[in-house]
Amino acid sequence: MKGICGMCHNRCDIVADIENGRLTQVAADPDSPRGRVCSRGRLAPKIVYSEKRLLYPLIRDGEKGEGKFRRASWDEALDRIAEGFGKIMEEYGPRALASYFGGSGLEDSMNDNVRFFAHFGSPNDMGPGSICNTSSNLFTPVTTYGIPTPMLRQDVENSEIIFIWGKNPKTDSGPLSLYQSILAAKKRGVKIIVVDPCKTGMGEIADIWVPVIPGSDGALAMAMTKLVIEREQYDKSFVQDYTRGFEEYRAYLDGLSMEDLSRYCGVSLETITELTDIFTSTTKIPLISYTGLEYQPSGVQNNRALQILWAITGKVDVPGGIYMDAYGAETRKLFEPQGEKPIGMEQYPVFYALTGMGQFIAFQDAVLKGEPYPIRGLMIRAASPAVSYPDMESWRNVYRHLDFMVVLDRFMTEDARFADVILPATTLFENDSYCRYPGGIRLRKRFIEPVGEAKSDLFIYQAIAARMGKPDAFPKNKDELYAKAFRGKEELYQELLKHPEGVVYPKKRIYRKYETGELRADGQKGFPTPSGKFEISSTILEKFGYTGYPVYRDIREEPDLKKDFSFVMTSGNRSPHRYSSFGPNIPEIAELDPFPTVDIAPADAERLGIAEGDMATVETACGKLDFRARIVGMKEGTIHVFSSGGSSEHAKEWQEGNVNNLISPLCRDNISGFVVLKAVPCNVSKKVNL
Repeated sequence: MKGICGMCHNRCDIVADIENGRLTQVAADPDSPRGRVCSRGRLAPKIVYSEKRLLYPLIRDGEKGEGKFRRASWDEALDRIAEGFGKIMEEYGPRALASYFGGSGLEDSMNDNVRFFAHFGSPNDMGPGSICNTSSNLFTPVTTYGIPTPMLRQDVENSEIIFIWGKNPKTDSGPLSLYQSILAAKKRGVKIIVVDPCKTGMGEIADIWVPVIPGSDGALAMAMTKLVIEREQYDKSFVQDYTRGFEEYRAYLDGLSMEDLSRYCGVSLETITELTDIFTSTTKIPLISYTGLEYQPSGVQNNRALQILWAITGKVDVPGGIYMDAYGAETRKLFEPQGEKPIGMEQYPVFYALTGMGQFIAFQDAVLKGEPYPIRGLMIRAASPAVSYPDMESWRNVYRHLDFMVVLDRFMTEDARFADVILPATTLFENDSYCRYPGGIRLRKRFIEPVGEAKSDLFIYQAIAARMGKPDAFPKNKDELYAKAFRGKEELYQELLKHPEGVVYPKKRIYRKYETGELRADGQKGFPTPSGKFEISSTILEKFGYTGYPVYRDIREEPDLKKDFSFVMTSGNRSPHRYSSFGPNIPEIAELDPFPTVDIAPADAERLGIAEGDMATVETACGKLDFRARIVGMKEGTIHVFSSGGSSEHAKEWQEGNVNNLISPLCRDNISGFVVLKAVPCNVSKKVNL
């Protein structure tokens, strides 16, 4: 049976063997260009039928965090939830209820229905955008181009040089689709430039590997921009006619010395010059970038510095560069609260203005301090804040202080151990839904019936909402789901029924649309930004009191940090065997990564007397932990530690090796509110066994 894999957001085409109604094997669809399968996909049968799978509703039968539950019927569980959340609304009002959702990138039907408590008057439906992706996917492009990242296509096929900066396609979730495109480009002679403190992955195939100090990418981008401007190698007509804030940014860069920028990023002046020479040799250079830059002290602005560098050198909306896959785009309207303000809005107004949601980083203060008002109830769906955010013990403490908590998931998580009610959710192999792709859409058809008493997240939402008096808030079955999704697009739905491989929207590629008016909805030349121009200095950022153009902030110069750290740690990378917090709590996947590791450069390891496989101690301002050492290509003076450990459901080594306990939740990008995961001052030493 052909269909769509359900293990990550890449949505690869697969062929599944079904025997007696059971999923037995998953392989790549040989007839599809999207036919791929990774280690998670191959393990799908073991994951779907894992002995750790949640199959029935559970009600807590012990102290919070003890992990003691009893099986319950769906009716009993739903009644308990309606009662628990109902009491909170009566005493504190709807705003005291919050939800946190994850995994919506996997499931478009959930992505279109993420706001649960909004139906009851609460503004506090939040998700992983509070700590992942929205900085690079939304804030950066909207405050420069006026459109989100999915509309910015990297034209690898027509490129002459490829810059990979803050992304590792070889190990990213999704089995190597972009990586294969890059390899094909390399075979035809395209030069590959990789900017990354870690050589493992893309740096190993690069023609030039530029190891930067973690968190300093903005300094390198600014150094290159400064050199481009001084040499007058920028597109003068584009800058004059289609940009806003060029002179202010140039004046800021004039005040920075190349020597300081070189020192900040750890890249020599000679290398910066060579890199700039290569960069200005052609416009056919796409920018392969992702979340690597957003977990930095100036995450939004560092990302913007890269986009500005590409734009002013003529690499936007041209063949082989960054193609703007947008036609008639409206200028984005900023969200304004219509009632209660969500938590985190006051601290991070840009976050709310662009997402319409609160910033979940403010959740702990709302629970423990009642600031800006009390939050007393929480529902978590397909996520684990305790594993994803810094300082796991602080999350355990917060969960103990909640009046009522519900978790929807497929497996027991650290968060679920503190829940009052746990509801079993289906995997995507058990769901009917739909998947949007760049330029097309396809129906997702279930491979098997739900295991045990599991239900899809969306139908669980509907069941809870119905018990709370809102039966029509969400679709209750497949027919209602498709009717809602394709309302006004019934012909498209009929086409999808005829074409299970999906429907592609034909679209002619037109370049330099900002010169013709085809980019904007009003038909005027320019960009769909408030100013109508490519915004080097952002009107949105200025509106909320920020400096509009990129300003560099170095973590090593923060006044509240100790000055005797000699290393910088980057983390937040995930193993290719996992998807975010999904994986370490599943035995079949955990076996692929039996213990957490620290990556260290050969020269640093030799100096410290650390050999491959030795236990090394990593110390930050938050504490110290031990990890097994891997000697790999790294920039000297930097280390890398994989994330996603710490849960009581994990193996012992991963329980103890939780890098998030070495990261301060208070060190954040001041625009996005994202915690700094990839630029943490630290020390490293060989573990001394007493």
